[in-house]
Amino acid sequence: MEGYIRLSVDQFVSSGLKRRGGLWRRWAAPVGVWAALVGAHAPLLRLPYYWDEAGYYVFAALDCFRHGWLIPRSTLANGHPPLLSLYLALVWTLAGFHILATRAAMLAWAAALICAVYKLAEARLGARAALVPPLLVAVAPLVFAQGSLAQLDLPVAALILWALVAREQRRPWVEAGLLVAACLMKETAVIVPAVLLLYDRRKGLRYLFPIAALAAWYLYYHAHTGYWFGNPQYFAYNLSTTAVSLPRVALSLVRRIWQLAFYDGTGIVTLVAAIAWWRTRKQTAPVSAAQSWPVAWILVLGVYLLFHAAVGGAVLARYLLPALALYYLGAAELILKLPRAGWWVAGCAAVLVASWFWNPPYPFPYEDNLAYAHFVRLHETAARVLAAHPPAGAIWTAWPATDELTRPALGYVIRPLAVHPLSNFSRETLAGLRGTPAELYLYSRTYQPTLNVADDTPFWTRWAQEYFNFARPAPPAAWLARLHLHPVFRRAAHGQWVLLARPTANSPASEVGAAARSAPSRGSPDRR
Repeated sequence: MEGYIRLSVDQFVSSGLKRRGGLWRRWAAPVGVWAALVGAHAPLLRLPYYWDEAGYYVFAALDCFRHGWLIPRSTLANGHPPLLSLYLALVWTLAGFHILATRAAMLAWAAALICAVYKLAEARLGARAALVPPLLVAVAPLVFAQGSLAQLDLPVAALILWALVAREQRRPWVEAGLLVAACLMKETAVIVPAVLLLYDRRKGLRYLFPIAALAAWYLYYHAHTGYWFGNPQYFAYNLSTTAVSLPRVALSLVRRIWQLAFYDGTGIVTLVAAIAWWRTRKQTAPVSAAQSWPVAWILVLGVYLLFHAAVGGAVLARYLLPALALYYLGAAELILKLPRAGWWVAGCAAVLVASWFWNPPYPFPYEDNLAYAHFVRLHETAARVLAAHPPAGAIWTAWPATDELTRPALGYVIRPLAVHPLSNFSRETLAGLRGTPAELYLYSRTYQPTLNVADDTPFWTRWAQEYFNFARPAPPAAWLARLHLHPVFRRAAHGQWVLLARPTANSPASEVGAAARSAPSRGSPDRR
């Protein structure tokens, strides 16, 4: 009896150790990828919140964290599902509301995306060669820049690709659960279960669950706001004025193809993949069904490209992240067919890393590479100067600087400053102004390179103005002359700049400011 008990205990301990070893092996790679990403992003982890983070996502999550609200009230609700807010609220509950905690938590989604690409590649390429596609995805400028930002698109990409992994592993209900999560992360993810439902009509009922989950969210949202899709302005900007314009859809499709295949250093990957296809097109044996690309992957890539050409006011590259990850997977498969493929892969990776720092010769969103970090650091500096020497009246500037100066939670100021919001820095805005500000805060809201190829293509500039709300900013000299200001602070870095200006000595505003400075203090200025 004693021997039987000892044997049972030994078996129990042995099985426990095996389970623990299997669990460790399962999680070692994702944790290692996350740790590597945290190390690579170390200089970026304490940067204040940037652009759409500051404009919506952080405050939506803060409302959830502080009050349990699924629909934000401290920022304009736009109908996005609440999963990211719930995720960040959980992170802040465990780690406290810190920028570092936010960025480290978002890098977990980047690690999940990279691991999903590996799992998709492993069954097709083998364990060793499957390292190439996730490597290229990890160093892609868009993925690297978005990795630590509190936005929706990279988490959605991770969830969609893991759903495709579950599909390949024939785990249909895991796939459905991941697609439910994707739809509750961002509403546009619903196009994936919708297209897969059409493809698998006979046995695709599981795809109704993510669609139903999103429908339930919109019923909840409508019950609390009276709107189905965000708010009237959001609906008009993203749907009613975009999809009905065929010229805009055609131009958006051109931009989307560029963003997928050529933008941000991806052009070198496309070029090398095209060389590989050309060199091996006659050498390759007939492709078997197992070797051909799954139809589901092609559908997801194609529908993402077409859908985001037709819908959405802002043609941002980050919206294509699920398609981009699949595109890199397909390109890497071709590149690996080349002789000395390792050298080709190393060359592609080197160009992609260089594109973290290299800006294209035309306007582009700063968030598409590390230009966003220069933007944030310049704005940190300007905010410190303004906080140290606040003007007597309101600071005139345009969003997102308005939020940076008035909302301390974003990390730029300790106490809010008084601001007067401008719609933008265009000539039209300048022409419509009356009066003179106590201080003007100008900055490079759009990237304007010294050698701008857009200047040599007036037709594209005209289309951008007509279909994409592009407004060329007035030069700083025009603002200073029109408002009778002189610069008191300038800083420039990597093609971006900030400028602070105050009234000249003989302007009316300078007399008002002098009187205000000599008057007794009546407390801090009112917040906007």
